[in-house]
Amino acid sequence: MGRAANRWATCSGLLVCTVILTVFMSPSTSFAATCEPSIAKAMAVEGKVDVRHPDGTQWQSVKLHDTFCPGDVIRVQERSRADIALSNQPMLRLDQNTTMTLGGIKPTGGSLIELVKGATHFFSRVPRNLEVRTAFVNAGVEGTEGVIRVTDDKAEVTIFEGKVVAANESGTLSITDGQSVIAEKGKALSYQTVVKPRDAVQWALHYPPIQDTSPEAAVNENDPRSLAGRAARSLSVGRVDEANADIDRALKLDPKNSDALALQSIIAVVQNDKDKAMTLAQQAVAADPNSVSAKTALSYAQQASFDLAGARKTLEEEVKAHPDNALAWARLAELRASFSELEGSLEAAQKAVALNPNISRTQTVLGFAYLLQGRFQVPSATGEGWRSCA
Repeated sequence: MGRAANRWATCSGLLVCTVILTVFMSPSTSFAATCEPSIAKAMAVEGKVDVRHPDGTQWQSVKLHDTFCPGDVIRVQERSRADIALSNQPMLRLDQNTTMTLGGIKPTGGSLIELVKGATHFFSRVPRNLEVRTAFVNAGVEGTEGVIRVTDDKAEVTIFEGKVVAANESGTLSITDGQSVIAEKGKALSYQTVVKPRDAVQWALHYPPIQDTSPEAAVNENDPRSLAGRAARSLSVGRVDEANADIDRALKLDPKNSDALALQSIIAVVQNDKDKAMTLAQQAVAADPNSVSAKTALSYAQQASFDLAGARKTLEEEVKAHPDNALAWARLAELRASFSELEGSLEAAQKAVALNPNISRTQTVLGFAYLLQGRFQVPSATGEGWRSCA
């Protein structure tokens, strides 16, 4: 594969790569921030996310690419998630029922946040670039990746890679790869054994969307397609247990429901069960050969099995059969980029945004398509006006 494909493959995820290289390279298109420059930007908004400015009393809805100022309070509601990129590069993924205050940039250059409740999964390549304060413990991030969760009576800090120094009135503890610490009010910090540390961020896993569903759609508990729709919405915010429950019920009602089988295939892809993913995707296509969701799931299963050519062929055929499906075009843009087909990738990504600019997936893929060509975004409501970094 060419240089573009290598860049696609070596970034630590599409979103993180895009954030680090492009978020703060250009003026913002958002009207949320009242400071200059802003200190953070919303890179993904899934469900209901609000912000309250320090000089205000009302909560306002957060939209994709909104920017923030010191003192802003971000609130993520039930069955929702948000990705917040800080201006000095740390990336925060916020779980449902999370409230966080942005403290700004310290004189030493690191970002400061206060996690009031809920959980944040943090990622930073720059040492000493983030400090997280809670009611029970302060965590100075000296490494790369971990998660902090705050409840009414304690805070838990778990590190996947790197190092964090946790401190409260009882003293300090260093936390490194695979370690976890509990902090309770009035008690000394203590290590806890965690068999599978990354289970703490199952909610943060990204399940690629294969269908566009309304977040407010009513659910018929006896309709397999309706249940599959709710399962898709659950996956979009990382609630895999809830999604599995609806998928199981849908398949009991209709064992050959294509939507449910396609979603099972996507879960298997994310959980790295390639054979299961392929079997389920093929069953989904057999159940409904005209299903865009099934064909899209098949393309992910093919890619997981290292059949990129087959995945691209599947999507090329699918956009011909369903030229008005935005997610199919976005998926095709990803696959074309894998073959260094930069112009074709950009064309597909632009088509996806033109069909539905309100899906974050289409916007993210378009951003990466421009990034592969060495461009970054300048203010535009239409997706035009990108210019070269050279």
